[in-house]
Amino acid sequence: MAIHETYSNVEFPVITTDKNRTRDSWRVTRGLLSIALGACMVTAGCGGDDHALRVFAASSMTDFMGEILAGDNEGSVAHSAELNLAGSGTLLLQIDEGARADLVVLAGSDHMKHLMKSGDFLPPTEFAITYLSVIVSPTLKGQRLSVHDLWSEGFQGAMCIVSAPCGELAMKFGNSLSLDMKGLSREPNVRAVLAKVERGDVDFGLVYETDFLASRAGVGEIPGSEASNFSTAYSFAISKDAKAAARVKTLVDSITGEAGRRALSELGFKQP
Repeated sequence: MAIHETYSNVEFPVITTDKNRTRDSWRVTRGLLSIALGACMVTAGCGGDDHALRVFAASSMTDFMGEILAGDNEGSVAHSAELNLAGSGTLLLQIDEGARADLVVLAGSDHMKHLMKSGDFLPPTEFAITYLSVIVSPTLKGQRLSVHDLWSEGFQGAMCIVSAPCGELAMKFGNSLSLDMKGLSREPNVRAVLAKVERGDVDFGLVYETDFLASRAGVGEIPGSEASNFSTAYSFAISKDAKAAARVKTLVDSITGEAGRRALSELGFKQP
């Protein structure tokens, strides 16, 4: 399984897995992947195998997709999969520009509605839910700070671009508390926000609860922020013209079956 990311429009495979790859070994590499994910996108040309199973997944699904593919002991899917991780809006743009995807996993109902308008995909299936979280850098972890402290005391923050589901959710949260969101840096996807907070480039960020739980960098979470009142649902859709129909079915069965439910629970996702 190759994971493709593009920097300055130059695409290269970041990780290749084989059937002997374990969940523990994936957890070692996923931290490196998360750091690099900020500019993750694949051009429409891709340059990949025309017979490969092409999976487009929202960046906040990085760990889940890694768990599912790492658990493919047979290797029938993992060996032939090309996993493209990016913000949901970026994925849609790539598909609109002609990129082929056999399976698309998106955050947010609006993005999936946009995908359905093409008429090229089967009806979607919702399978996971996550919630918003306000996190702080390792240096601020343990300090008794409220959300209003972060805004009133001059701390620097980051959020997703508004066209991304995590950015839309962040804006709804900010509006509910009358917070001025103009000063926050805008990042292309939620993993890019997480990486900036982990590195200490910013003091705080608005990410998903599941991204906070996935972090191994010692970030903290602001308790009682009311961010958990805002949620995003995930759904997947299969291309009507999938080039690898049998492998798509195998992967979907893993996502919706016991392995998928277990992985979602371990990663902190709720299930509809």
